[in-house]
Amino acid sequence: MSEELQSTTGDATNAAGERRSSPEERCGHTHEASAISGLGGVCCWRPVWGDTDRCIWHADIAQKPTRELEDAAPTVGERLDGAIFRDVELSDTDWLAEMTLTDSRFVNCNLEGTDLGGADLRYSHFEGVDAQRVNLRGANLEHVEFDRTDLREADLCGARLYYVVFEDARIAESTTFGDKVVYEEEIAESDDLASRLERYEATYWTYGELQRLTKENGLTQASRGYYLDRKDVRRREAWDRGSYSRALAKEAWRWTTGYGSNPWRVMATSAFVIVLCALLYPVTGGIQEVLEETGTPIQYVVSDPETSQWNWLLFVFGKSLYFSTVTFATLGYGDIQPLGGLARAIAGGEALLGQLLMALLVFVLSRNVTWSE
Repeated sequence: MSEELQSTTGDATNAAGERRSSPEERCGHTHEASAISGLGGVCCWRPVWGDTDRCIWHADIAQKPTRELEDAAPTVGERLDGAIFRDVELSDTDWLAEMTLTDSRFVNCNLEGTDLGGADLRYSHFEGVDAQRVNLRGANLEHVEFDRTDLREADLCGARLYYVVFEDARIAESTTFGDKVVYEEEIAESDDLASRLERYEATYWTYGELQRLTKENGLTQASRGYYLDRKDVRRREAWDRGSYSRALAKEAWRWTTGYGSNPWRVMATSAFVIVLCALLYPVTGGIQEVLEETGTPIQYVVSDPETSQWNWLLFVFGKSLYFSTVTFATLGYGDIQPLGGLARAIAGGEALLGQLLMALLVFVLSRNVTWSE
């Protein structure tokens, strides 16, 4: 803390911490902002308000007159750290936009339609606030607590939401957070790996909080979307870190199951495995069918696809597709068998993949039922 700030604080309080008159009846409220990056300490030197010993912004008084607050509104660049708004009517006002209001308190206020766009509100607390249609676009809301706050139709696009806490907050489909959180946009702009990793973590945490908030408010589709965004951040972070084994595993989880949320992807992956194995069996040793009528074995093998007739290729593929489907489903009819070591190995692998993908399908379907409840 600077000497000027120390001396100002000394004028404002005695050794016991009690308030004393500051020079020329100035507010004397000090805010060190030691936990807030990019901000130093500040001492409010505004004149005291009315019969209080603080200025109109820092006096802990309910129902401050809106007109007097507006008349005392500072210009952009001045700081209102630690301001107190208790039972104040601020609806449809715009004179707090772009202001620095860190560690402020908004208790039982009406902020309906208020413009707080671009404001620095870090570590502030909102309790019992009507913030419908509030503009928080581009605001810094890191470490802010929204307790019993109505944010329906609020605009939080581009807001910084790392470590924000929504406790019993109310939102609706009309509440907008933007397509991507601001930290994700900053990842592509950074050339420093350490900086990108910090933003990956902020992005992951923010999507998790938005996922929880939307789920609590019954916005199932939005909650699922934030879940997918969260998983996708971890996938891209793994590639950026150079953790290729983890990145490949996440890619496989993404493409085969949609991060455990898309049953159609599981079924598409199953169909791909069945068709791929059906194409491989005839060219890796072939398959053999024993006719029930005569007991005669017939082999379906394609030695050279380029010289084989197309009707034979289609016939063999049909038989191979049947065998592949039966093998994938582990039905084990036994009417057709693979020939050669390689074809048998493919059949064994397909059977294992079939069991795994069927289990994944059940898992994904049950998760979707849980999401829809």
